[in-house]
Amino acid sequence: MGNSTYYLQLKTYNLFKNYFRIAWRNLINNKIHSLINIAGLSVGLACSLLILLWVQNELSVDKFHKNDGRLYKVYEREYYKDHIDGNYDTPGLLAEELKKKIPEVEDAVMLQEENDLTALQAGDKVLKVEGTAASAGLFTMFSYPLLQGSPATALSSIVNMAISEKTAINFFGSVQNAMGKTIRFNNKEDFKITAVFKNIAANASRKFDYVISWDALQKDQPWTASWTSSGPLTYILLRPGANAASVDKKLAHFLDIYTDQSDAYRIQLGLQKFDEVYLHNHFDEEKVSGGRIEYVHLFSIVAIFILLIACINFMNLTTARSVKRAKEVGVRKAVGALRSVLIKQFIESPPKSLSPTLSTFIR
Repeated sequence: MGNSTYYLQLKTYNLFKNYFRIAWRNLINNKIHSLINIAGLSVGLACSLLILLWVQNELSVDKFHKNDGRLYKVYEREYYKDHIDGNYDTPGLLAEELKKKIPEVEDAVMLQEENDLTALQAGDKVLKVEGTAASAGLFTMFSYPLLQGSPATALSSIVNMAISEKTAINFFGSVQNAMGKTIRFNNKEDFKITAVFKNIAANASRKFDYVISWDALQKDQPWTASWTSSGPLTYILLRPGANAASVDKKLAHFLDIYTDQSDAYRIQLGLQKFDEVYLHNHFDEEKVSGGRIEYVHLFSIVAIFILLIACINFMNLTTARSVKRAKEVGVRKAVGALRSVLIKQFIESPPKSLSPTLSTFIR
């Protein structure tokens, strides 16, 4: 039994060794043809894979939050006499009021519309750092892991500030040393570092290196503390089991009692899943329509087309060369090679339907 196994393994080894020797001989004897064939397929595969990796990265943006299925972004539909505008600008007081008035809303957060590039100073060191302002629930609603501090208290006070791991190291040498320290903000006021969060993931649509409290922003920019303000972004977290469609209906006329509405101008609110905003953020009048998703679809088609062309080119070139190996196939069939073995040897050849010449040889 042992000898039989040994001889079988040796026979298999010699068989594959022979296949590799023949393959190498064919490559050497047909250098230009092999180079064109292999290079064409390789470039096609490489281009397709790179595009598909980009597509995969685009589709993964903002999918890492643990509350992903319950996170929504609020948008506005502004109705004028002759047209409708859609945007994500909302009043700066909206989040707190939503938590009070709509039972399905577990938490809500206001976020500054765009990041600010701010001068931060700690001791003699001054750095330009990009950051934002947000409500106290930012770190409990979203999955921005804290290395130091508590998610519940990180932004609970008007003087609190959370900074990124990178910023903590740049200013204080380590994450631990940053806790409790004071940072001068725009050379106007001091903030206390109460949390250090992990550097924002690459697949996050919004990146920042510091966060101050929403109360601090409203103190500095009083216009945001008004129902007529427009600019801040509102995010909500629905309770488990809450019906998003029902909440969307409640939101439609939510602003009626806080702002002046008329036939000439009125505002309605709507809900959009947070993980869809990055790819679907263009408005066609009152509805969210299109965005980066159009590029994702386009490049996906391009990747498939490139791969298809590369494969067809590879098969055509291989089929054209297969006639030269007819003698080899004939010899192998004469010594008892099975059809399946020949197919495996010619694995680079196209399917039967696309290679009638080769199929004839190995039939």
